Amino acid sequence: MFALKYKLKDMPIVLTVIWVLLAVFIFLADIFIPTGVADGMLYVALVLVGLLARNRRLLLGGAILGTLLIIAGFFLSPSGGEIWKVVINRMLSIFTLWMAYFLCRLQNRSQKELADAHLNLEDNVKDRTLQLNEANRLLKQESDFVQLHKDIAVASNETRNVTDTFQYCLRRICNHAGWPVGHLYLVDKNAQPPLVSSTLWHLDDLDQFETFRTISEATAFDPGIGLPGRVLESGKPAWIIDVTQDPNFPRAQLSHDIGVKAGFAFPVLIREEVVGIMEFFSEKAAEPEDELLEIMAYLGAQLGRVIERQRAEEGGLKSRQQLLNLYHRLEMIQEEERTRIAREIHDELAQVLTALKLEISLLKKKLATQAPALEKNAEMLLGLVDQTIPSIKELIHDLRPPILDDFGLQETISWQGKEFERRTGIHCSLDLNLMNPEIDSARTTAMFRIFQETLNNVVRHAHARHVKVNLEDEANILTLRVEDDGIGIDSKHLLSGNSLGIMGMRERARVWGGHVDIQSESQKGTTVVVRISRS
Repeated sequence: MFALKYKLKDMPIVLTVIWVLLAVFIFLADIFIPTGVADGMLYVALVLVGLLARNRRLLLGGAILGTLLIIAGFFLSPSGGEIWKVVINRMLSIFTLWMAYFLCRLQNRSQKELADAHLNLEDNVKDRTLQLNEANRLLKQESDFVQLHKDIAVASNETRNVTDTFQYCLRRICNHAGWPVGHLYLVDKNAQPPLVSSTLWHLDDLDQFETFRTISEATAFDPGIGLPGRVLESGKPAWIIDVTQDPNFPRAQLSHDIGVKAGFAFPVLIREEVVGIMEFFSEKAAEPEDELLEIMAYLGAQLGRVIERQRAEEGGLKSRQQLLNLYHRLEMIQEEERTRIAREIHDELAQVLTALKLEISLLKKKLATQAPALEKNAEMLLGLVDQTIPSIKELIHDLRPPILDDFGLQETISWQGKEFERRTGIHCSLDLNLMNPEIDSARTTAMFRIFQETLNNVVRHAHARHVKVNLEDEANILTLRVEDDGIGIDSKHLLSGNSLGIMGMRERARVWGGHVDIQSESQKGTTVVVRISRS
């Protein structure tokens, strides 16, 4: 590589020497050959050397010097031939010399424009690649947020004990954020200060963070004091870039090295009441991530469900209706979050990728003629965009199908049935006969989610080849019937109440004064009948 650079660097000097020697040689040859034989045409070589050197001065100098030497040769060369022919030949040589000069100038200009276009195209390809990578990063981030939200929601509604639930959530959030320390503070109204450590932790390295854990478990906080106190006072998530540089982080003052730097925390809420604070720490300083804090705010509302359930179990004061209202509220929060994420993905990522596809298609057409070597890169980018767009559309539909809000329950059931058949290969026949398709959004969502869970159970457990779906309304009652010809469900499983899917279906229907009946026989299939009130 060094030798190549050295040669390229010295090339103009070498060509200049050649140019000078060539001029001398041609001139000497010209003055020793009779004028009737020599006509100065060889001086065109000086222009060509200037072209090869890509030197405008050498190029112009070749034309001017060649012209002067042609004229000098006329006077210095031995006489020969008729004088008028010699003059014409010399003039034609000068004309050819300057034509060569102008053509070479045009060639140099074209090469420069092509080189500039090539650089611009490379820059455009790099920019589009960066935009596509950023779009993919945002898509993965949103997908991770959705999965985290789902995992925390499932953990919050399972019947495991409170300690295990919070331990799981601490570990799951640490894994999502990539941070090694997670800790839970609880609010004790009878204590002073009221924020006390729960002694629940997730630590990637027990020895590394032992000092910080000891200090934290021995430290309680008043509202506004420290990271947990700030969150307790505001009721909102908070972030500290570097706790060792923050004057309102008392724990950093109790040891010269507490082992952590960046930290964030969010409130665990029961409605508007803060009942706990979850805090997380990294070994390095880090700038705030607004999207992470936003999703943590939603998780705090879900985790409040755990403590509320504990209070209900301990006090025995929660009525069935209150639990149903709580479940209904949780479902509404989850649907709102699904809708928000789906809308953001559609409005931002999908539109960016569509614009990228159009621009890359135009870029590919230009590359085909101007820079064929880069055409494959553009084609690869176009392929990546084409692969990503369907994934985004599928994610949007999984979160909340737009058809649900635009066309109502009947059209959504029809679409979901066809999608189910396309994805699984299980034939799905539809018989949809709503007399009045106008149904409020909440009931539409509940019925659709129950239908989704029913189809998921068919895929997971039924081993069916055919599914029949019937939707009708009569006497102000919506009725959805789903029959499959699969292997059936064991009666003990139906009565055990351990299936979260079936439990969720029944709870969704019960919120709206409805119920879910499941009839099944071994090897004779399963029939699920859902009935909810229209009002």
